[in-house]
Order: sequence, then structure tokens, then C-alpha cells
Amino acid sequence: MLQSTNLRAEYGSLVAVNDIDLQIETGEFATIVGPSGCGKTTLLRMLAGHQEPTAGRIELNGVDITDAEPQNRPTSLVFQSWALFPHMTVRENIEFPMQNNGVEVGDRVEELLRQVRLDPDVHADKKATELSGGQKQRVALARSLAYEPDILLLDEPLASLDYVLRKRLQRELADLNEELGMTFIYVTHSLESALLMSDKLFVLENGNIIQTGSPEDIYRAPNTKFIAEFMGDANAFELDGATERDGSYEVHAAILDQTTTVPYEHGRDTPAYLVVRYDDTTVGTELVDDLGLEVVIENVLVRGNTVLIECQPPDDDEEYVAEMPVDAFRATGIEKGNTAYLQWDVSKSILVPE
Repeated sequence: MLQSTNLRAEYGSLVAVNDIDLQIETGEFATIVGPSGCGKTTLLRMLAGHQEPTAGRIELNGVDITDAEPQNRPTSLVFQSWALFPHMTVRENIEFPMQNNGVEVGDRVEELLRQVRLDPDVHADKKATELSGGQKQRVALARSLAYEPDILLLDEPLASLDYVLRKRLQRELADLNEELGMTFIYVTHSLESALLMSDKLFVLENGNIIQTGSPEDIYRAPNTKFIAEFMGDANAFELDGATERDGSYEVHAAILDQTTTVPYEHGRDTPAYLVVRYDDTTVGTELVDDLGLEVVIENVLVRGNTVLIECQPPDDDEEYVAEMPVDAFRATGIEKGNTAYLQWDVSKSILVPE
């Protein structure tokens, strides 16, 4: 188990990582997710030993490794930039850390290439400059696994790949984590990556962990408006009234005509927003669902087999979005410029604090 206690990083007066406590079990695929500049990479660099914490403690299986040098930690870091030696072959790139760490090479290069879905007969003797972006990332991954670390740290390694290749490697990384039983700690700002691959998520904002849990738990029960919007396209309606009713809240938003009762899971903090995800909303010529408001259709964007319908209330500058199957939207007969109702079932509503 990897654990940090009150881990902190400061750059002058700037607090990049603010007294963070982490606990990651052996074999977990844990993802640190958040917007750019929130402290993700700084946190990962401290776990890897590439940056000294300002304060705090890092333990691996009960052993304090806070001050251990990177080469003395059972961790390996995969960089976003791949960092392959261009003058070396694939084989030489993988052998290099093994030789430096006194690991017997043997048939290990062939084994590692097969693990990352590269044919050693085809790729082992190619120069790094002869590889595609996806192949380079696979070689970087194989090299990081070469001396069998306990923990693999991944700093947005798929960010520069095209969409199709990124999706494929996301699945392969998740499969590899399960196959090896090794702890993976992945850093990303990509919601899709976080949801697809992870056993556990740590959501960061301004250097603070603001929610920890499984992808499904955080997606379905976000702690704040920021998490609700960051963890999936969502409309947020500010509440102007909230009254507790046996573990639920009777709520009202000025922009909605209806008062409704919604379950609430955040204890002492009074709900401040009602949130509903784009794909849980529809538009129609009449209000037939539990909740809704009159809107003007501002734009219709086709996204494969669904459409995003951007809309605004007649007397409000706030923009809201519904996502519907193309055929279902076309059946409504609604077009850009029409007045319609943005609407949803009350069961799809989520209440969050500020």
C-alpha cells in the first residue's frame, strides 16, 4: 500500500499541493484527475522522488520513502514525452534501465514487447525514430516495466495520441494492470481516461483532494458543483430555496417553475445547486417530464449518433445543453430559433453544495 500524509509542495508563496493524504492499495489502478494547474503532476513527481516535498510523509508498505532517491524506490515513471533515446534501437532502449539496475536481460525484452502488444520480431531492432507515436508509447511503457517496479506512475502518457489509438491504449493499460497485479497511478485531465481505466479516483482542485471514490460513485454523487461539471457534461441550476425533508430536500430554483424533492447525500452542507447531466435531459414542444423550463434553441450540433442542443431561457444569458439521439430529436420537429422545453425526470437530478 502507498500512503501519503500531509504531503505539501510550495513554490514561494504558491501552494501547489496542499497537505494531501492518499491511500492506494496494492494492485489498484488509481487516477489523479483534475484541470490543468491543479497540482497533479507535482504530486506524481513527489511520489516518484523527482521532487522533494515541502512537508509531509510518503510510505510504501509501512516504510518511509519520503527522502529516498528515485533510483532507490520501487517505482517507475512513464512520461508524456516518451523520452526514448533516438540513437538506440527498441531493444537497447529497454535494456538500458535493466543493465543500470543490474537486472539480467535474457529474453526479457521479447517478453516485455509482447506484454505491450508489439511483435519483437518486427520491432525490437528498429530505431526509436522509426516508430509511430503509439509504438513509441508502448516502448516507453515496456521500458518502465523492465525492472519490475512495484508501482507504475503514468504522467498523461496518452495525451498526444490520436483519439482511436488513445482509446485502444486505455483498454490495454487497464488489462495490463489486471494481468500484472501491479499498482498503477495515472495522472490525467481527461474525464474519459479516468472513468474507463480506474478503480479509484482522486479529484484535485487548487492543490486539494476534494473527492475520493470509485469512478461510478463520483460520477453519480459528486461532492460539489465543480466536480459535477468536471466529471461529465452537466447543467447546474442555482437554488434559491432548500428545505430538509427526512434525508431529502425540497428545493426551488428561480429559473424553474416547479418545486421538487430530491435525495441528498452530503450531510451538513445545505445544497446550493440542482445538477442534471446533458444526456439525462431532452427538449420537446411540450413539458411532459417532471422538471423543465422554457428555452430558445440557439444551436444544434450533431455528434455521431447524438445531437447537442444548446439553448437559453428567453430572459436569461445562461446556456444549457441537452443531448439526445439524432432520431429522437428529429422526431420533435424542433429547429434552431424555435421555443421549446428543456426537461428531465426528477430522478435524474443531483443536489450538490457550493
